[in-house]
Amino acid sequence: MDDEQIENVKQIMIEWNPLGDQASKIKDLDNYQIETEDILFHIDKKSSIDRINKIMTEVISEAFGVYYDLNNTRKYAERIKKILND
Repeated sequence: MDDEQIENVKQIMIEWNPLGDQASKIKDLDNYQIETEDILFHIDKKSSIDRINKIMTEVISEAFGVYYDLNNTRKYAERIKKILND
């Protein structure tokens, strides 16, 4: 994981904004920096889109107690996979 990957995945997380309006109420959110690093720690370029999707939603669920349907988050996992392969 390099700084460029972290920044690119963080931008996807910001766009997704899994917390929605609640994000502004979390003081140390830092645009999902910690969650981005956690996701990238558990995946690599060999990871499937399904694995990325699962890890991504698990990290958010564990951090914030918010749960998502994997069908609704797959598009973000696909974009993360593309970043890992570039």
